[in-house]
Amino acid sequence: MDAVDVAARFGAQALPACSAHLGFSLVRFDAAARELEATFEGKPEFCNPRGVVQGGFQAAMLDDVMAVALILSTEGRFVPPTLELKLSYFEPVMPGTVRAKGRVLRLGRSITFLEGDLLGPDDSLLVRASATAKLLRIG
Repeated sequence: MDAVDVAARFGAQALPACSAHLGFSLVRFDAAARELEATFEGKPEFCNPRGVVQGGFQAAMLDDVMAVALILSTEGRFVPPTLELKLSYFEPVMPGTVRAKGRVLRLGRSITFLEGDLLGPDDSLLVRASATAKLLRIG
């Protein structure tokens, strides 16, 4: 399912300001795999003095892509307030377009387990996140 299909299925809603600030752009969503791919913009103002996207912005990107994967996997019925977030930083994330994947590993009755990756241009793993989140019903 691509971005157009998702917008048609769930209704076009304004992107939250935090997601827009990070430059979130949906690439595709695979409902069967419960996996979402998106891109973000690693803006120069997100960089530390070494010229690398600061880890907190990387965490926000991963939190965002995992949350959207859960929201789409539950057809918009739930949002996932994060209870715990762990990140492993393998390689620096440079400014520019950053590819991200988020997936739902397990969907329980009240808790969900999520995983996300930031990927380099050559598909190398830059950062991996795992999260535990509460399932909060929308509406």
